Amino acid sequence: MHSFHSVKSQKRDPTILDSIQSALDIIWENLNTGHWSNVPEIHRKLYSLFSFLKVLALLKEDSDNKNEFSSVLKAAIKAADLGLLLGNSCRKELSHAATLLNRVIHGEKLKESDNSSNVHPDPSTDFDSIHTEQISVKDCPSVEYFNGCYFNPELPVKLISKLDCISHWPALSKWQDLKYIKSVAGCRTVPIELGSSYTHEDWGMKLLTIEEFIQNHICSSGDKVGYLAQHQLFDQIPELKNDICIPEYCCLTKSEDLDSEPDINAWFGPRGTVTPLHYDPKHNLLCQVVGRKKLLLYSPEDSDFLYPHETKMLHNTAQVDPQKPDYKSFPRYKLAKGFECVLNPGEMLYIPPKWWHYVKSMDVSFSVSFWWT
Repeated sequence: MHSFHSVKSQKRDPTILDSIQSALDIIWENLNTGHWSNVPEIHRKLYSLFSFLKVLALLKEDSDNKNEFSSVLKAAIKAADLGLLLGNSCRKELSHAATLLNRVIHGEKLKESDNSSNVHPDPSTDFDSIHTEQISVKDCPSVEYFNGCYFNPELPVKLISKLDCISHWPALSKWQDLKYIKSVAGCRTVPIELGSSYTHEDWGMKLLTIEEFIQNHICSSGDKVGYLAQHQLFDQIPELKNDICIPEYCCLTKSEDLDSEPDINAWFGPRGTVTPLHYDPKHNLLCQVVGRKKLLLYSPEDSDFLYPHETKMLHNTAQVDPQKPDYKSFPRYKLAKGFECVLNPGEMLYIPPKWWHYVKSMDVSFSVSFWWT
């Protein structure tokens, strides 16, 4: 704490921060011109560098007012997070700065009331599918058994255990408390999906701090459903990564790249969040930490019965809505055979490549997915 006060006590040249912000604004325009995949790497590198300079410049702000100083720290954290989200360099420095500044803020905070106890579970969702059966369930099988019976033949399975699998994760107890999540990451800025789902016209995205997201979408209902979905949160905030472990099943591979690490994504949102029926090209272990999710899966062999979108952007997403299927428009959906399950805290679901899956949260939910080849 002393070091931050030492930095802020130095008078700054007001033109420095303004110049840095002007540079960031110009680079921002370059980042948002054309498709993201075509953005030159140098623009992302410059955005990271100037974001880090902005953090340093903000910490030299001269303010003896506690509220003003807190606002300056929050602005510095946001600058660091934007550098992490949009840039491609200074990641270690930006991450470390955001971590330390978040600790400074929350060292004097967390006295406000927490409404998480007022969250009530959503009743079970029934899928309107003619042919469904329950997904196979195994009590944390050995890697060898999992490889022979599920991974190699690419068949889904729910993995449960009170002793192994993910029952040892600190996240299973820590993440139940929203105060803990806010203390570790409350001031961190993340992309939040807003709307029913990415296939609907009301869908959009907004940058919010995790504290704002919890307050506006977890503890209360906003105008639109908010969802922290498919975000590599644990690369951005390593403190949360310390609460989980990569499941040993991820060591299995059909790829020649034996050293590849799985992509780890966070899925955090209120009850009622929906991921439309779609498939992914990689192996997926979906690990449930908080709340419950209900899933419906279909084999790749049933793809024609699910009416995939014809556009390139949504070719891996079905037009059929399993909750309200339109049999007049999609009559062959009646021929599809579904596999469903409820995923509870401490359980994992193996979803093989190209298996269609629809996901709905039954409660406030926090899931972690591991994708690998």
